[in-house]
Formats: sequence, C-alpha cells, structure tokens
Amino acid sequence: MKIKNIVFILIISMSSLFSQENNKITLQLDWLNQFQFAGYYTAKEKGFYKNNNLDVTIKEFSNNVSLVENVINNSNTYGIGKSSLIIDKLHNKNIVLLAAIYQNSPMTLITLKKSKINTLLDLKNKKVMLTSDAKDTVSIHSMIKSQNLQLENIEFIPHSFNLEDLINGKTDAMACYLSNEPFILKNRNIEFNIFNPSDYGFDFYGGILFTSNDELENNPKRVKDFHTASMQGWNYAFSNIEETAKLIYEKYNTQNKSLESLIYEGQILKKLAQRVDDKPLGFIDQKKINEIKRLYSVLGFTGKTNVSFDNFIFNNQKVILNKLENDFIKDNKFTLLTNIKNRPFSYIDDNEIKGIETDLFGLLSKKMNIADNVIEKPTNPSIFNNLRTNSIHLGFNYSTNQVNLAKTLYSEPILKIPMAIATTHDKNLITDLSILKKQKLVVLKNSNIYNELKSKYKNIDFILADTKKEAFTLIKKEKAFGFIDNILSLSHEIIIRKLSTIKISGSLPYNLEMRVSTNKENFVLIDIINKIIPLISKKEKEEIVKKYQLIIFEKVNDYSWIYKFILPLLFAIIIILLVNNKMRKEISKRKKAEETLKDYANKDSLTKIFNRAKIDSVLKEEIKKAKLFDETFSVIFFDIDDFKLINDDFGHIKGDNVLIKLASLVSKNIRDSDIIGRWGGEEFIIILPNTTSNKAFILANNLRELVLKNNFEINKQLTISIGITQYTPNDTKKDLIKRADEAMYYVKNKGKNAVKIL
Repeated sequence: MKIKNIVFILIISMSSLFSQENNKITLQLDWLNQFQFAGYYTAKEKGFYKNNNLDVTIKEFSNNVSLVENVINNSNTYGIGKSSLIIDKLHNKNIVLLAAIYQNSPMTLITLKKSKINTLLDLKNKKVMLTSDAKDTVSIHSMIKSQNLQLENIEFIPHSFNLEDLINGKTDAMACYLSNEPFILKNRNIEFNIFNPSDYGFDFYGGILFTSNDELENNPKRVKDFHTASMQGWNYAFSNIEETAKLIYEKYNTQNKSLESLIYEGQILKKLAQRVDDKPLGFIDQKKINEIKRLYSVLGFTGKTNVSFDNFIFNNQKVILNKLENDFIKDNKFTLLTNIKNRPFSYIDDNEIKGIETDLFGLLSKKMNIADNVIEKPTNPSIFNNLRTNSIHLGFNYSTNQVNLAKTLYSEPILKIPMAIATTHDKNLITDLSILKKQKLVVLKNSNIYNELKSKYKNIDFILADTKKEAFTLIKKEKAFGFIDNILSLSHEIIIRKLSTIKISGSLPYNLEMRVSTNKENFVLIDIINKIIPLISKKEKEEIVKKYQLIIFEKVNDYSWIYKFILPLLFAIIIILLVNNKMRKEISKRKKAEETLKDYANKDSLTKIFNRAKIDSVLKEEIKKAKLFDETFSVIFFDIDDFKLINDDFGHIKGDNVLIKLASLVSKNIRDSDIIGRWGGEEFIIILPNTTSNKAFILANNLRELVLKNNFEINKQLTISIGITQYTPNDTKKDLIKRADEAMYYVKNKGKNAVKIL
C-alpha cells in the first residue's frame, strides 16, 4: 500500500512539472505587429493568459515561416491564418480552427481614382500587386472572375508591401487591408477606390486562430484556457480601442505606426469582427466553412476527397479528454453508490432508485459516454468491501467537512441548493439569522455550514441533530425555534410527513454543495468530472431540480386526513368569506393606498421611474441572485452631457421636461427584464439581468444614438455619456457603481457622447 501511495505521489508530481513546462506556449502571427492582433497583446498585458497559468510568447511573421507546418510540428503552439487553412485541411493537415476574429476578411483591392479604374472590368491589361501564394488571394481572384474578366488579361506582379508603388504608378491596383492603406491615403488627401470581395458575394473569414490536433488531444484544458483568455483579450481590446492602440503604440510598434492609425485600424476591424446575431466574438459557422470549401474545390484547390471535417472547428462546450483520461474511461466500469433514504436526492419508488443523484449521474454518464449503473450503498462496511469488483465506485458528497482527504477525493460543486429555515406557522418571515439572538436552531450533524454558522452567529444556540425527523420533532415540541437545511429537503419532509404546523420561513445566503467523490487512486475520474461540470448548462440543472419540486412522493391509501383537515378547512374558509364579504371593498381600498405609498417610496417623483433607494435594493438582489445561481448581469450608468447649461439657458422647467422625456424614451427602448432608475440629478442607471457587458454595450450604443436623434423641444442637441460594467464574483454594490461611474467619467473626459466598458 505504501508503494502504491509513493507511485501515486510521483505521478502527480511529474504531471505537475510537465504541466508547468507545457504552459509555455508560442503564438505565431501571420503579419507584423499591429491592431490586427490586438486581442492577443491585451490578453498578455492584462494578465488574462497569466490568470490561466499560460506563459505566451507572441511571434511576428517573417518570410521564412511556414505557418501551418510550424504549428503541426509544434515549433509554434498556435498560429493565425486565413480562410486558406481550409485548403490545408483538404490536404489532410492535422489542424483545428479555434476562432475567426474577423467575420469578413479585411483583404480588399485598392486603386487610385486618378487611374480611372472605377470598375473591376477596368483592370483589363493593368498591373495588379498580389502575394505570390495563390490560395491566399482566392477571394480577390474570385471577385475578378465573377465580373467575366479573365485572369490571363491582367498582369499580376509580386507584392512589394510598399504603398508608394501604387501612388507612383508602378502598379495600377494592390491588395491591401481595409484597416491600413486607406488611412494612409486619406491622410495624404489621395482619392481611392476599394473593391471588396464581400460586396461581390465572396465572404471569407480573416484572422483565424488555429492549433494542431495533437495540441488539442494532449492538452485540451490548455487549448480551452488559451481560447477563453484570447477571446477575453479581444472583447477588452474592441471595448477599449484607444487604450489598446496606445498599448500597441508603446510596446508592439515594430512598424512605427502613428497612434491615430492604430485607433483607425481598431475601429475598422471592430466592424469586421461584429456579428449580426447573438453568437460570440470569434464564432465559426460550419455552413460558411462548407461554402468556402466548395469555392476552393471549384477553383481547383481540392486535396484528398475523403478528409473528414467533423472536428475541424473547436467546440468550446465539448468535453475534451487526453489519452490518459480516454483510456481510463475505456478500461473501467463505473457505479454510483447512493443512500436511498435521502429524499429528494435518492430514494426508492416502484423498486427503482430515483432522485437528483441518479439524474445527475445520468447526465455525467451521458457526457462521458458510459453506462449509468446505480446501486444502494450498504450500511455495513464489510458488505461494502465485498462489493468491490472491477467497477469504480463513486458517490455524491454534501459536506467537505466529512471527507477523509487521506482516502477520498471530491470534485468541484456540480449543483448548489439554497439553504433555508423551517419554523412553526406562527413565526414571521426570516431573511437574516442575526435577528434570532438567544434562539435555538437545529442543524444536522453532517451539515457543511455548521462551523460557519456557529462562528458567525455567536448569540445563537445551535443544536446538532442526527436525523431530520429528530430536528422536526424539536421544532414541534418548541425545544428549538427552527431547523436549517437545504430548501428541497425541507419542503419534501414537510409534505411527506404532513407537517401541517411547520413552514419554510425564509431562504438563507448559504448553499448545499453537491460534489462527486471517489477513492484517491481514482484521481483521473475527478479530473474528468471537473472538466464536465462547467459544460453542464444552467437549463440542464434547472430541469433536474424542477422535476423534484413537482414530484408526488407516495401513493396515499388513507384518505381520513382529508376529512380531518381539508373539510374543516373548507368550512372555515366559507365562513370567513361570508363574514368578510362586506370588508372586501375596504381591503381593496387599503391595498390601493398601500400600492400608492409603495410607488411613492420606490418611484422618482419627477420621472416616475425607480428612485435611488429602489435601485439600491434591486442591485443588492441581483448580486444575491448572481451568487446563488452563478449568473452575471451588467450595469449601465449614464449622465446627460452639459445638463447645467440646459437649466441655465432654458430654465428649470425645460430641464425637468428633458429629464421626463429622456426617462420615458429610454424606458420604452429597453427590455422588459431591464430595470431603469434615476440615480440623482441628471444621472440614470439601468440594471440588465443575465447580460454580459458586450451585449450591454450594444444596447447602450443604441440608446446613445436614439437620444442624439430625438427632439427634446430645446434648441440644442442632447447627448449622453455612458459607462458600463459587468458583475464579477465577489463584487459589492459599491464596486459596481464605482466602476460604472469611472467608465462614464472616462467618456466625459474624452469628449462625451460615447460608451465605455470598465
């Protein structure tokens, strides 16, 4: 046994050493440093790569570099390429596409207006500069041929990458990037024409991030981490173009570009990167890949006809296992051991084991492609020992405090169930335990939050119970004020035991965390499950939980309780309705009065949208919900530019009308789920549930343009400055407001009438 443990430790130590070495990776660019690769510089400089334990070296392009071959032979770990990577795949090159930053390729054809080349047909018998690699210029060749102009009628010459050759007439047309050469010509007041392949139906990808099949197979987590950090870098770069351009200008400016040209480049490339649907930045559409592939085939670039494109596009939601993990699954059988006396997590119904544990294990098994074998866990350890076969046993753990770390490993939380408190019906709603000073609360002995509760609430007397039955008995006999457990178990126990005098009196800011546990020698299984857990969707988890919120637990054969409880209750209800019939109108009036008071307390008296106090409470609730359900949300903070001048020039009545009209305009142009309020003066705030900062940016920019175009009945154009921030774990209300406010004032200081994400 000791030898086995030593071997295990050696394996872990060696894998740790290798993982550290593997995390030194290289990214090969397909051109010189410029905004074209901004996301990767940002990911490096902002620490996004470092946060994922990645040490990334970014390499500029040079003429002797073979992009694809260097990635395949691991001279470079990752590379940037064009749509011509599809041709490489057709020739059976083992590569995988990770992201296409530019949904439309920036490559175009440019001519000077003075050359009188106003249509593609005017290129006949003219000189055109293109790169020597035919597959990289397919989009331009296809565009020309689509206009019934034969390529043989054009004199193609090697590209010098010197714009002066176009200006001085050494060539009549030149392949260029929309984000580069046009800026130079504009600054020199030289008129030009652009012929863009996408305008002629040849819509190619650009800036494609790719790697080798070997890298994906051997280091799947690293591929995913690199992809995630890179996309984070790109989102930041496009949201902060000026800041990113300055970074490139100061640290990556090997071409000696001006800051203005880098900003221009960023603005153009951002447009090329945007999608019209809700797909994320860098999304690669299989249909578009197939269309480009078909075009390459028509043009004679077809390689082997039997090449599979099934896994050509990286799927960030797919479970990617290395060889060790795949072999582990292939060579073993897996069995879930479960305690069947733990409703709704595990129980017997019609001689079948059911419950949340069974469903979660089924979900894991499906993603692992294994059989979901479930058996009852024996209470006698000796029986358990006799059960040991060639099957690997695992179970669900509800408290890390109860785990013997010398023998057992457990996964990351797979499901979080809110904790709640049950009391007798005469108790009030409880949202904060601190109000229960000197009260006795029951907690199960194996509870994962017992120590935390005892440490935080020193004025409460916590009683440990062995079973739920014991806990409820203590409440019924008034020997304890309440019982703390997860909300599902509490509700099920109340229904099953027909505890008519007990209710759930409130939820608590704690969770029961379900984890998978197994013997320490099965560490590979925990690694696999930890890869799967982030890929289990919120919807999949909700479907399982909802299933057991609605379940009927047992067949009821004794109907006497209906006569004992339901009929007297119905009789009492009828008496009450008859007696109180005359009072309904009065109650209705009171409710309306209460609603009016509530509106008065929550609404801004001028604009009739929520006031600061209400927004403050909504923000707290959104933070609580984000923590509870692992969600996110964004905050938009905006301010009317130069509002003081409006009051000074047109008077306060006009100023008030502007505030009212603005609040109404914005309210009508946000989603039903969004919450708007007046923060104070001319400052407004919008809370956007389940919304990333990038999606918030789109809404904010639309609102900015809407305000700009709207008539506020003053002889002055109204503009707003907008700041955006997204909730991150551990953020407080103060953190969010501060960041959004700082983002807004950044816009104010940079000229106003813009949007900034921070």
